[in-house]
Amino acid sequence: MRKSALTLSAIGLLIAGGAVPAVAQDAAYVESVTGRVVAFVGGKPALLGELDTIGSGTRVDLLADSELQICHYQQQKIVTLKGPLRASIVQAGITAEGGKPVEAGTEKCAKPATSTFQGGVLARATTVQATKVALRPTLKVVNKNAKGIRSVALWDAAQQNVVANFQKNVARPDLAEDATYHLVVQREDGSEMKMLLRASASIDSKPMILVVP
Repeated sequence: MRKSALTLSAIGLLIAGGAVPAVAQDAAYVESVTGRVVAFVGGKPALLGELDTIGSGTRVDLLADSELQICHYQQQKIVTLKGPLRASIVQAGITAEGGKPVEAGTEKCAKPATSTFQGGVLARATTVQATKVALRPTLKVVNKNAKGIRSVALWDAAQQNVVANFQKNVARPDLAEDATYHLVVQREDGSEMKMLLRASASIDSKPMILVVP
């Protein structure tokens, strides 16, 4: 009961931006996704994107020719799902429709680090605690605010050159050891949020989710 279960009308109800509604506790995050994969939380559908978190109790529907790779927190391993498929994700594991457990692969993974934007605009002369990131981080900006995001960019310390533009709020920049960078989020209403990042070789290269409150 998979291929025809998702109609275009259901897809039309998808939550803007692809953010999955919050549930009791996260069980996994999306490592990669190809094709169209829909998560259902409390009966509400949302398209899954890279580095989206998945709450325990979420049902995912993979259309034909779709593939979803997730990092399951409790198993600490990558699990690959291929469509057409319907599966349920909980903290204990992943179960395909019909009750068959989905086995994890051998590749290990870890829960992403999370940091929240503090305050609004950062003045250059102001002493601000920088958030440390890896030299080659995977960064995702998640908007928890009612104001939409127009663009996200990572600037150098002098805020003269763009180091990385974010595609679907995700970027994988190459950073210099101990250099500082300004992460700038422009909202639809013209306001900005900024976060100071510092690159460090001592930081693990696991993904980092940066939350705009």
